Amino acid sequence: MYVDFLFSLKFSEIFFFTTLFIICLWDLGKKFREKNWINFFKPTTLFCLLIIFYCLIGPILSSAQEDGSIMYRAVNHRDFYEIGLIASLITYLSFKFGFNYKNYFKIKKFGINKLKEYRLKTKDYLFLHKWGERIILFTFSLQFLYYGASLIPRILNTSINSPLFYVGVASSYIGATVNFLIFGVLLLFIALLNGTKERTKFIFYLAITVGLFLNLGFRYRLLLLFLPLILIYFFYKKMKPSIVFLLSLFLSASLFFAFIQLARGYGTGLSIETYRKDIENIKDPESSELAYLLKSAFFDTNVFHTAAGMIYKTPEEYDYVGIKPIVNAISAPVPRILWKEKPSGKYINNIYRKIYEGAYWEVGAANLGFAEYYLSGGWIALIITNFFLGLLFKKIWFEFLLNFNDPLAQIRYGLYLSYMYIIFTRGYLLQLIYIYAFLFIPFYYFAHIWNKRYR
Repeated sequence: MYVDFLFSLKFSEIFFFTTLFIICLWDLGKKFREKNWINFFKPTTLFCLLIIFYCLIGPILSSAQEDGSIMYRAVNHRDFYEIGLIASLITYLSFKFGFNYKNYFKIKKFGINKLKEYRLKTKDYLFLHKWGERIILFTFSLQFLYYGASLIPRILNTSINSPLFYVGVASSYIGATVNFLIFGVLLLFIALLNGTKERTKFIFYLAITVGLFLNLGFRYRLLLLFLPLILIYFFYKKMKPSIVFLLSLFLSASLFFAFIQLARGYGTGLSIETYRKDIENIKDPESSELAYLLKSAFFDTNVFHTAAGMIYKTPEEYDYVGIKPIVNAISAPVPRILWKEKPSGKYINNIYRKIYEGAYWEVGAANLGFAEYYLSGGWIALIITNFFLGLLFKKIWFEFLLNFNDPLAQIRYGLYLSYMYIIFTRGYLLQLIYIYAFLFIPFYYFAHIWNKRYR
């Protein structure tokens, strides 16, 4: 089926697809061949992988049909495909240009790097462990305030019928503090690697964190948790992963996330019954369950089709929105009772309705980040935004290298790389700011304490 689709491509589509694929593979191959192990972990490596998965391979495996159509949400996206490839190519080149642009940043030293020839001792790592445990326990106390008695069943992924315990004005903010667990677990892990011998506690806290994340049904939280864990492990070992390890990790993670995709219910946990029902109702009778499970691993890449549709429809059928994403994001904390005309983010739903005209087909839709840049101001906005994202991650990379021996530097870099996944795959500025805040609030709070320790 996929071969038939590839043969249906036009010359221009083949050109843009092949060009982007070769550029990305060349960049990845060059990083594998470099003798300095740490260069493999540049931000551009992850950006390459995201481009290949979300813009090249995934969209074909998830929705391409043998007749040349691309069916997603009962809409044929084939007319949008070429413009999506062009946008992906420009996005990648703009980010690379920004990252490689010669510039001089004000790079900050922090933590132990403020002191000459200081080597971290066991007491320093015990300090990290203590604060990691504090953050985790504080977070679970907030989650108990939010969920009440149903918190434990949610962690254990059992049947949940009880209502939320707290549903006040700040309920969404209290619920979002669950992301604090990520930083707490990372502190425990890096302390464990460096000799705290608290393996049982780490496994316990990691297990209950994963249990709660699985119950909530948002796969991105698992990636935000496990990607930094893997990165920190390789930073500790001072080595880059082998191709065999990466392929094995990709295959196992794909199957795991595919199972979550089919078995999840937001706020109700994973259910084998839900999984079996989805398999029976959707799977092609002629294909195996494993084949369908592998295909479903790529379902999330359908955000590429929505992104391509947004670009295709703008500005012919839908005007540029300008600074509406910024206004919508900064106005979010203001209560509507104080600002009755407060923006509600309708600009994103309205463009979805231009693509998915059936009743409620736009519900749950999402798009890649570059589509919102284009929606704001066309190709110029797309290029400039990705250029400055490249500059930003270059600065983050330089500060990571300068402060490498500080455990907080490694955690910070791991968190920012995992956040790059969110920036790339979810084009809604308010959501990006919301996730960033609840991912980095505990980090910057503790970083202040950590820096004071080494004045």
